[in-house]
Amino acid sequence: MCYFGTFFIPEGDWLTRTWHLDEKDIKIVSALEELGAKISTEELSQKTGYPARTVRYRLQKMRDNNAFWPTRALTHERKLGLGENLLLLRVTPGSDQQIENLIKKLDPMYFWSSTYGTYTGYVVNSLYSVTTPHVTRRIAEVFQEKGLVSDFFIFDITDWEHKLGDFSYLKPVEGWTYDWTSWHSIIEKNLRSRKKKIPTTCEETPPLVDFDNTDFDIIRAFFDNGDLTQKEVAKQLALSEAIVAKKIRRLERERIIKGYLSVLRDWEKMIYFAFFFEVEESAVNIVSSFYAHPFPGTIMMESKTRWCVRMDLPSKDLYGFLRGLDIMRPYFKSSAFQVIHTWYSDRDLHPFDLYNRDTHTWETPVSKYLQTISEVMEKKQSQT
Repeated sequence: MCYFGTFFIPEGDWLTRTWHLDEKDIKIVSALEELGAKISTEELSQKTGYPARTVRYRLQKMRDNNAFWPTRALTHERKLGLGENLLLLRVTPGSDQQIENLIKKLDPMYFWSSTYGTYTGYVVNSLYSVTTPHVTRRIAEVFQEKGLVSDFFIFDITDWEHKLGDFSYLKPVEGWTYDWTSWHSIIEKNLRSRKKKIPTTCEETPPLVDFDNTDFDIIRAFFDNGDLTQKEVAKQLALSEAIVAKKIRRLERERIIKGYLSVLRDWEKMIYFAFFFEVEESAVNIVSSFYAHPFPGTIMMESKTRWCVRMDLPSKDLYGFLRGLDIMRPYFKSSAFQVIHTWYSDRDLHPFDLYNRDTHTWETPVSKYLQTISEVMEKKQSQT
């Protein structure tokens, strides 16, 4: 699932942090970003040129000082039949509390934040079975019918990928040091180019892959804890290590598990945002430019012409990024820029609870959700 591109720090954490990275630490972080969170110490040693014992010591020191967020498994549930939308809601005045209460009660809506920008209100990650693809739209339409939102926008995430960061631009004292004029030059070059190829691994129509309940259990285990080893997964699920290893290899080969990510906590005060855009097919190479700057993030595809870039930037770097968007703006058919600041997921329902083990299907019954909305609204009216 694509529930965040990077991670979020509780307010004030960046000011109270006591750990400090030097150039060797940053080089190890850069190798970890490139090779994946589950790479061995020996391979990191080969990549960085530092002795394995040095790599092991420095990694442990960084983890002991909470330099990283917990490892995350990058999973692609759409290939299992579970789709995902990003829903932007433009909330009507006075409706914020009602919308948030409804989001908490609707099973598919598992992750959300307030947002400011083209749509001021909420951004919601909403799940659906691929057999009932209009669940999110029907819920949003009812929100609009009830007068809770004046408008909404849905982005269907058909595929997504983590955009690697280039940590050679991260310095121990100065923080990120990138000259955005070089990105502006790359954008202009891409706009002049006749090449239409985009450097992405995203698939416009990801195939559905057969899976069984054991596959499901393994994916759920990694969803909950990306740091688990194969041995720990085998013990947790009462399976042999050989079976778990074979299953994992297949899930990775099918790119249901895309990899494992260990994200460095934000170095300085960051601004988190999502930029949605649509281009003409003749200008799709414009997407290449979003892969050309050094900052990590998430790039999501709905189709060849509809994309979303989600990332965070130091406040001092936002101007350079926006100037790049200015250069590209004549080529956008439509766009939406959303600042996002606080994510929530305080609910009892696990996203994987939508799966029915008996029928081997994902269940997102829209009639149930519309009934929930009606009941909540009626209860609200009876209390006024």
